[in-house]
Amino acid sequence: MSTSAAASSTVTAGTSDTLDNIRIGRVDSYRKLDKIGAGAFGDVWKARHRRSGKKVAIKSVRASGESLLREAALLAACTGNPAVVEFREVVRDAKKDKLYLVMEYAGRSLHYVMGERRRDGRPFTEAEARRVMKRLLGGVEIMHGHGVVHCDLKPANVLVGKEGSRGRGRGRVLKICDLGLAKSSTVPLPSPDTSRPVQGTLGYMAPEQLMGDMDGCSTPVDMWSLGCVMAELVSGKPIFKVEVSVCEHLAEIVRLLGVPDEASQMPLGVSASTPSQLRDAVPEEFLSMAGFDVLRGLLEFDPRERLTAAAALQMPWFTVEEDDDAPSPATARP
Repeated sequence: MSTSAAASSTVTAGTSDTLDNIRIGRVDSYRKLDKIGAGAFGDVWKARHRRSGKKVAIKSVRASGESLLREAALLAACTGNPAVVEFREVVRDAKKDKLYLVMEYAGRSLHYVMGERRRDGRPFTEAEARRVMKRLLGGVEIMHGHGVVHCDLKPANVLVGKEGSRGRGRGRVLKICDLGLAKSSTVPLPSPDTSRPVQGTLGYMAPEQLMGDMDGCSTPVDMWSLGCVMAELVSGKPIFKVEVSVCEHLAEIVRLLGVPDEASQMPLGVSASTPSQLRDAVPEEFLSMAGFDVLRGLLEFDPRERLTAAAALQMPWFTVEEDDDAPSPATARP
């Protein structure tokens, strides 16, 4: 989808239009049920298609229609990836002259599930965390293979659906969602503005993002974020604080991982001889040595040395035989 075409968000009213293969339908084809998400970028509702009765998720954005159409194009580019939420269509409210993104309804977020299990005293086991990470890494590997980088991976952007059809103990379906900050080699940014502020979620952002890398988000950024998700799964809490400044977050990273060459001259208030504290933060009672090797490879300060999704999946931690009677990795109520 070209940027110039995406900018044409004021389409003519009618049953449907086509915009660079993105179907524009009518919002009154759906009945809104419950609001299931709200944030600085927009809101998400659970809804039902009036004719088919199928549940869907409908997203609005506070930015321009161009931004929403770009996300629709990115989701469409991920069609066939079992770990990415399915794109249905874009719909327009003619009265408000506003566009909405329609996707499959895939359940609650992993963030919700983790909080629920934490409150119930049922933390994720290492086997469950491994199963979740295997699915997420597999999905991200496909995304990266198609030139799409998510740029904002976190538990809130992973949906936990109903049990899959692959048999007992295989866990619930996991779907990556919210590609609003994603980048792609085939779907250009709305504008070439390189002075944009750093975007993402502090606590899951890679060091190179925090240090103002003007190349922006590339595939190693997603791998760092998955490392943060993995640590949170096995430890039961975020490995980095979210409500901090950019400088505080970078200092937290250096305190945890030690001082790399890239940060040795930065005024972070951390001794240059600081050793890595990662094993203390994620001890062996939570994560075996094989699992820790994966985590350490994902949380590598230097993006050039960071594991790729394909390389991570080849590590011994993922080669163990799955137990068909193992508990499901997530037990969210749909």
